[in-house]
Amino acid sequence: MSTTVDEIRNVVLLLSNPSWARPAATTVINITAFSSEITYSTRTRGNITVLSSRNAPSANGLLYVPDLPATDPCVKQSAPFLPDSVVRRSNLPPTNYNLVAIAPWISSTCSKKYMDAASSAPIRALIFYRPSNSSATPPAATSAVWDINGSTRWRAQASYLVFAVPGLVGQDMMRQLSLYSGNVTEVPFAQNISKIYSPGANDYVRIWTDMDVSTPSTLFGIWVYFLIVVAVLVFIISATSLTMHLAQAGRRMSLRRRVISGEVNLEGMGIKKLTVPMLAIQRFPLYTYRYEPPRTSSPISPKFSRGSHSHDDEETQHDQALPEGSRQEPASPRGAMASETPLANPVVSSSIATDSQPLCAICLQRFQNRITVIREIGCGHIFHPECIDEFLSEVSSLCPICKANMLPKGYCPKITNETVRRELAIRRLRHSGRSGSDAGCNTRKDLMCGLGSAVKNRVFGSNATQAPTIKTKTSKPKRVLKDVQPMRSGQAPDSVTRERMRALAGSPLEDRPGTPITRWKRIKNRIFPGY
Repeated sequence: MSTTVDEIRNVVLLLSNPSWARPAATTVINITAFSSEITYSTRTRGNITVLSSRNAPSANGLLYVPDLPATDPCVKQSAPFLPDSVVRRSNLPPTNYNLVAIAPWISSTCSKKYMDAASSAPIRALIFYRPSNSSATPPAATSAVWDINGSTRWRAQASYLVFAVPGLVGQDMMRQLSLYSGNVTEVPFAQNISKIYSPGANDYVRIWTDMDVSTPSTLFGIWVYFLIVVAVLVFIISATSLTMHLAQAGRRMSLRRRVISGEVNLEGMGIKKLTVPMLAIQRFPLYTYRYEPPRTSSPISPKFSRGSHSHDDEETQHDQALPEGSRQEPASPRGAMASETPLANPVVSSSIATDSQPLCAICLQRFQNRITVIREIGCGHIFHPECIDEFLSEVSSLCPICKANMLPKGYCPKITNETVRRELAIRRLRHSGRSGSDAGCNTRKDLMCGLGSAVKNRVFGSNATQAPTIKTKTSKPKRVLKDVQPMRSGQAPDSVTRERMRALAGSPLEDRPGTPITRWKRIKNRIFPGY
């Protein structure tokens, strides 16, 4: 805390005390306040150096020079700068007045002795000056000039204000102090004083020193300290948050590249629910379903290259008349889902032979030979256009049968920090070999355990390089679906079909119930995305 002395004022007081033995009878008259022309008065502003600011607010009192033992070497060293008639402690009334000491700074040793002598009196301040005729500001408090025995420890030990004034000011104060040291008949302007105040023979005139001391408010210092601490904390938090955001941005870019390259299937891994843009769905070809079983006398149906199977006589679909403009072609020998060039007009038939998919896996309705319009998606499975279009555009981006990704090549949805966290957690699970069980963990509190079921249900089954073979029973589908009416072209799926769509898609990971995220956690995740 920095303390400054703004001004020093010296005034003359008349101490009227007929009996020094009775201090209570002392009368004090400020002669300067009544007439500054007949007494000494001075004001010193600025160029004052504070050396020690202990008990600074009480800096006022009668001016005097501390007494040293007559045998002390400092007495002889100080003699050239101290008049013989200067005011000493014995020249002051024996009352408990505040005192202000003044002494020349001759050497550090003598200065220490003056301070020790002043400590025995009710002193409030000690004024030092370096003997010279200079009016310049004394050296700064940090200067080695003010060290005593090479140390500044004395400043902490001083129980009063210690400051230095220019040499010229100090010498003038010492000279005036020697003039106002006797009784009222011996001081300057004694006749004028006696004429105005009619003092007694035992009255004295002494110099009173008063100082304006300013100390900065501690509250201001506390606020500065508080603001510094807050600024440091804000800087640390901002730097940490920025680092985390940059790290997460790099992770999002890396995941985006892997999604675009096809290395990561977000929905297949149970990370994010996705749908296919309708424009991409419409690029999947449309065909007229056609299946004619081979005409052979053998009781055993031929085996086709893709998951073919035999049919009972009840399940064999009869040939129907082709729509106008269509043409009859022989069945493709490739068997299941073998297709030629897709037709732009869905009512025109093509050579489609699909005995492994006799029905739509979404609505469970059978395809009618040469009548039903079907859509073949990228993995080769076929469905009613109404079913698969709504499924891919509103429910899931994965094939309902083999869970293959139907998103267009190079397509990538919005990647968030939560997406990155889930993908990283699943990747760590896969690397640690935890592919089968979530036993022994709390799925609501442990994210890793919560993702275990997703890994088990989707990751290790959906990332297969080949679509699984669809096995269809020979007789039971006939009995189950005997009352189902064929879906007409353009007919919207009913509520039962939509319920089956959701069942085929499964419950996306992000829609599964869990512990709700509080507002505080959302704010924390925004500031520190890495936690």
